[in-house]
Amino acid sequence: MAAFLEPKDDPKKHLTLSGHATPRTAARPGTALHDFVDDGRPVIAIDMDDVLSQTNEAVAEWHNSAYGTKMTIADFYYYYYWMNPYWGNPDDTIRKVEEFWKTDYIDLALQVQGAHDALVKLAQNGFRLVIVTARQVRELDRSLVWVEKNLPGLIDTFICTGQSQETLLDGKELVTKLSKADVCRKIGAKFLIDDSMENALKCVVDADPPVPVLLFGDYPWNSRVGRYSDVSKETSFEEKLKREGGREFWKEDSVALEKEISPSAPLTRVKGWPEVLEWIEKKMVAGEF
Repeated sequence: MAAFLEPKDDPKKHLTLSGHATPRTAARPGTALHDFVDDGRPVIAIDMDDVLSQTNEAVAEWHNSAYGTKMTIADFYYYYYWMNPYWGNPDDTIRKVEEFWKTDYIDLALQVQGAHDALVKLAQNGFRLVIVTARQVRELDRSLVWVEKNLPGLIDTFICTGQSQETLLDGKELVTKLSKADVCRKIGAKFLIDDSMENALKCVVDADPPVPVLLFGDYPWNSRVGRYSDVSKETSFEEKLKREGGREFWKEDSVALEKEISPSAPLTRVKGWPEVLEWIEKKMVAGEF
């Protein structure tokens, strides 16, 4: 890729903790962003789970060990865990997720194929790499340890939006939290790389102005959108399948992007890191970065 043949100066060899986690008990979501200073480098916002870390692989492995299931990535039909097989109802899912975070499965998760080498190229070409994750602030320290181990010296800043409960509960309960679109605008990110269709829609449809998104990964959960009106009335996947008389409803929920989003919306699908680099190279050649 020609645009990446002549690296610029090496990236900064440090991690800057997001101030909204320091001190953890006092800072409000987003207060850290007041300390984010534009240093002239173009900013790329990058999700962590299943973009950098193979999180759902670790989750499936844990669930199989703890509950004797045969869960695979193919069973993650939706972004919301409780909409998928094996998880039970939303209350069951919350309990299970809390159990998962008490283990070290997340700490031992492998990195997504190609992530390290891609970030090296981006950093060498002058991009400022910022992780914008929905993880809770309480998981910041262990998340930073994973980053230092797997992506040493590559991440400039790490921001927790604290929205991970959105995979479990009604998004309306999180109105006091900053969305990823909010964060991207505040830090001046050129675009967001994220594996969630839900996050993508919030950035390219709901946000004004829209935040460009590279929708990452050939994952089942970003080929459809989980729709519901009241989480308190939701039940397990198995119960819903029974009520539907065995109808494979999830197959009918696959999202046709042209129907969900205007053709002019800044959303691009990328299957993996090679396609990310290819897309960025084209933008660099066009002088857009």
